[in-house]
Amino acid sequence: ATADPCAGARDLHLANGRFATMDARGSTATEVTIQNGRFTAVGPRGNQRLSPCTREINLRGRTVVPGLIDNHNHIVLLGIRPGYHTPLEGTASIAEAQAVIKARAKNVPAGAFITSMGGWNQAQFAEKRLPTLAELDAATSDHPVLVYQSFTGPAATNTKGKEFFASKGVAVGDTGQIAINAPSLAALNALRAVQTFDDKKRGTQDAMAYSASVGITTNADMGAFNLPGTPDLQGSFEADTL
Repeated sequence: ATADPCAGARDLHLANGRFATMDARGSTATEVTIQNGRFTAVGPRGNQRLSPCTREINLRGRTVVPGLIDNHNHIVLLGIRPGYHTPLEGTASIAEAQAVIKARAKNVPAGAFITSMGGWNQAQFAEKRLPTLAELDAATSDHPVLVYQSFTGPAATNTKGKEFFASKGVAVGDTGQIAINAPSLAALNALRAVQTFDDKKRGTQDAMAYSASVGITTNADMGAFNLPGTPDLQGSFEADTL
């Protein structure tokens, strides 16, 4: 078979886009040329000849950013969190958290759990407290909701969520609060018990989309609390020494 002469080529011409050059003037360019993995022109390339392997891409006005690599994260754990996980780390008040949950509810099947499993802390809210049952009901009354702090809670739920957890023997306060440690872990395990493999696949796709939305294009997952010598975690004893 004839070898492809362009196999592995890193030649690009990106046109009709927006590129922040980060120069002293803060200027932008609409096109760039990359040959053999290096920028050879920012803006019009003039008389520069392109490699015959150059790939032409019309960006149609889109902004281009570098691909960023997170070399130590737990994107698999993020993907398999139960419910429709909804990041709240960018919110600064309960009202903002309500708005995020309300927006999320528009794309979640009625009756499905909307969750925010870690990645936030009540100290980030102006109110310095968890949202109440009534506040979460105001965000969505068509979905059960669970907002869960850190690894072991505390957590808060709304009316539909309280009904679900009560049916599983989980103690929920009148204002939707679920106490730290055993009660919160019981709530988490109740959700895990009804989670399907398809749920986990969908959650993993959501996690990857979220990652890409903040510019992270490559993730190096460090596993989940691997114990050296565990039979089904090959090489974990090596990773433990890195």
